[in-house]
Amino acid sequence: MKTIIITGSNSGIGKEAAVILAKQSHTVVMLSRPGEKSVQAREEIISRSRSQNVFLIPADLSEPDSIREAVDFIKKSHPVVDVLVNNAGIYHVKREETSKGIEVSFAVNFLAPFMLTRLLLENVEASGNGRIINVVSELYRKGSIDADDPLREKRYKGQMAYANAKRACVMDTFALADKTRGKGVTVNALHPGLLATSVFRDYPAFLVKFLNLFLEHPKKGGERIVHLASSDDVKDLTGTYVYREEPRKIEWTEEESFRFEKLQRFAEELTGVAH
Repeated sequence: MKTIIITGSNSGIGKEAAVILAKQSHTVVMLSRPGEKSVQAREEIISRSRSQNVFLIPADLSEPDSIREAVDFIKKSHPVVDVLVNNAGIYHVKREETSKGIEVSFAVNFLAPFMLTRLLLENVEASGNGRIINVVSELYRKGSIDADDPLREKRYKGQMAYANAKRACVMDTFALADKTRGKGVTVNALHPGLLATSVFRDYPAFLVKFLNLFLEHPKKGGERIVHLASSDDVKDLTGTYVYREEPRKIEWTEEESFRFEKLQRFAEELTGVAH
């Protein structure tokens, strides 16, 4: 059985994936925000899965110090990580900053998986058949790599900040897949579908309720995470963008690749972690 870390697993598709994986007798490690919501989510996952192998490690993924504390604990308690699912995501209509002055959407949607993955890479490699899954969004297509103003200090729009961060995460998936080839690790990006989750919690309640009428249940997204995390059908799949369960090809220009390399160096400066 696998040890599987899932960020943002106190709600939505992360929680649904955790329930299914725990039912399959895997050890599930929840990496979620500190607070009662995460504690209650763990209790719910244990109840629904009838498995006690569900562990909660509180972490504020917008804060590098909190990520490092969580990683230190993981390395001691779970030295071998079979699957890392970078699922946590956030969409802010209005621009907000972390305690370090980093725009929140950039911090959670790109910097957190960038940092967490690299700090835990040795643990995933120790599995011998490790998998890294970056949960992204089809909105990445509307984004661009803005290496000159990545924190959106000059001009902020919620959708653009979200799309840019997700595009950076997709490109980082491919970069990391190249880096880990031949090391027993696969790295893929997943668009789980259009789902009724809390990622757009900043929108007015009436609008969220209306939108949810046209969206899939989070369980469908959870099932798609589980497929990439545990199915033998995709054990060798790497460096791929998966739309629901369909692998798709992605291309970008040489100029965009150059801007992404610049963005990676900026991420290194903010996190203290080499790409």
